[in-house]
Amino acid sequence: MHAYRRFCSTFLFCCLQLVFGAALCFAQDAPPENTAGNGPHGNETPNNGQDITRPLTRFDVRYQYQNLPLMESDHDDEHIVTLRVDRPFELAPGWKLATRFDAPFMFSNRRSTDNTHGDTRFGLSDVLAQALLVNIPTERFAWAVGTQLVLPTATQDTAGTGTWRAVPTAAVRWDTGDLLKGSWVALAGRWDRSFADTRYDSTTVNELQFAPVVNIFLPDLWFINLFPSTDIRYNLGEMKDGDTGRWFVPANFMIGKMLDKDTVTSLEIGIPIIDDYHVYDFKMEFRMGFFF
Repeated sequence: MHAYRRFCSTFLFCCLQLVFGAALCFAQDAPPENTAGNGPHGNETPNNGQDITRPLTRFDVRYQYQNLPLMESDHDDEHIVTLRVDRPFELAPGWKLATRFDAPFMFSNRRSTDNTHGDTRFGLSDVLAQALLVNIPTERFAWAVGTQLVLPTATQDTAGTGTWRAVPTAAVRWDTGDLLKGSWVALAGRWDRSFADTRYDSTTVNELQFAPVVNIFLPDLWFINLFPSTDIRYNLGEMKDGDTGRWFVPANFMIGKMLDKDTVTSLEIGIPIIDDYHVYDFKMEFRMGFFF
């Protein structure tokens, strides 16, 4: 089964590469719409909210489904509905403080010490707060640095780790300029680290997370984003039962559309290619975002 899943994941990734190549050619032949938007490129392309260095005042509703690894096939599902609020503050010309707050709510049928029968239960998961200092020295280049704080607010054992976590974050972004108008590439990294436990059966987290982001604008306000989440992981902590290594590398991509300059919808898919360090067997996230 493991070899079969890896074959399917590799096949999907190859198909994605073909789609990506075709999208590049298509986008080069058809420059993006002249649509108003936020940020330094507002008069060229809309801001779809994926660029960490172009924060927006926004409200998102997100639904994520994850199929979890190494569990009973009928008790390995997580459904997470997240309400996300972002608010950037202008500090000086070219400088911003980007704040964010996530309130995730989880449905899960995983077995745990407080759910031995594997019943489907609903509860609040661990909330997240973020603050990033963003600098945009030129229209072609920007960077951001800061941290996230994940609070152990989960109302069910399976809905959170039971630890306080700090997640230092850094990112750099380059505009592709005339090569691919309206598109950009970025590198983002996080260090997710537990620093205090709140229960005896807490799950300690110590991992590096990466995302080599590529965002391509297409005609009619469609876009493709490769590695929209920092889902490439390297485990720095203790190996768990079933792990054979420390790397988790998925085929992670998003397809989305700007409904107008203030509204976006998207669908993200993640399937493991290398899962020596087990994170998920499958991930899907639907987003509806509203910018203000």
